[in-house]
Amino acid sequence: MSLKKQHILVIIQDIHYSEVAIRHAFSLAKFFKSEVAFGYYPSKKNQDLLPAKNFIEKNNLYAIPYQLMILKNHKSEPNHCIQELDAIFIVTQFRRESLSYFPKNHSIFKWIFDAKIPSIIVTEHTKVDYDYKNIIVPINYKKESKEKMIWASYFGRFNNALIHIIAPNEKYEAYLRTIKATLLFTKKMFEQFSFEYKTVKASCQSKNINREAITYSKSLDSALIVLISNRDPGWIASYCGPSELKCILKKEENPILFINPLKDYYLPCD
Repeated sequence: MSLKKQHILVIIQDIHYSEVAIRHAFSLAKFFKSEVAFGYYPSKKNQDLLPAKNFIEKNNLYAIPYQLMILKNHKSEPNHCIQELDAIFIVTQFRRESLSYFPKNHSIFKWIFDAKIPSIIVTEHTKVDYDYKNIIVPINYKKESKEKMIWASYFGRFNNALIHIIAPNEKYEAYLRTIKATLLFTKKMFEQFSFEYKTVKASCQSKNINREAITYSKSLDSALIVLISNRDPGWIASYCGPSELKCILKKEENPILFINPLKDYYLPCD
C-alpha cells in the first residue's frame, strides 16, 4: 500500500489545447480518489505555468487538490516525476491539426513510450464531460493483450465501469489458442472483483480488430478505447507517434488509453 497520495499527471503541450485534458484529469482523480499534478512538456515556448492556472481553476469542478510543477527535459523523465508523485496515469491532449499522416516530431511520444504508467490521450474533439463507464478492450492473438486487461480492471474496480472485450474471429488454431488463453486469464482475474464485463465476438480478424472496436464504441457513451504499443515501436514511432494511433486520434472522438507492453509498471494501489 502506498503511503503517498497518488496523482494523475497532466502533461500540457499547448495551453490553448488543454482544456479537455484538464477536465478529464479531474474526473479520473475523482473516482481514483487521487490528486492532480500539472506541468508543461519541456520546450522553449513552455516556460511559465501561470497561464494554465485559469484553465485549471475553471475546470476543477470537484475542488480536487492539485499542484503545478516544472517538468525537466532529462533522461530520467518522466519516470522520476511519476515515482515522486506516485502517478497513476499520464493525461495529455493533442491538437488534431498536428497529427499529420506524415512524420512530424512529437517528442512527447518518447516520454509516453518510456513511462511506467499508461497514458490517456485526448484531442479538442473529445467530449469534455466524461465518466469512463464503458471500457473497450480489443484483443488479438498476441500475448500482450493480457496487459490491457490489467489496466481495464482498474476502471471496473474504481469506477464500476463495464468492460467490453472485443475478440477477433480467427481461423488458425495457434491464434485461437492464444485468444482463449487471454480470455481465460481475463475471466479468472475479473471475477475476483464485483464489476461487469462482456465478451463481444467480432466479425473480423486481429489485423482489423481496433477499427471494429471503434465502430462498436459508437453505440456507447463515455467509451475509452484501450490500445497497446508494439514491443519495439522503432525510432520514428517513438518520436513522431504510431501511425495507427495518430490516425484514430485524428478521426475519432474517443479518448485512448495507450499502454506499453510488459513494463515494470507502477500500479495503482487498492
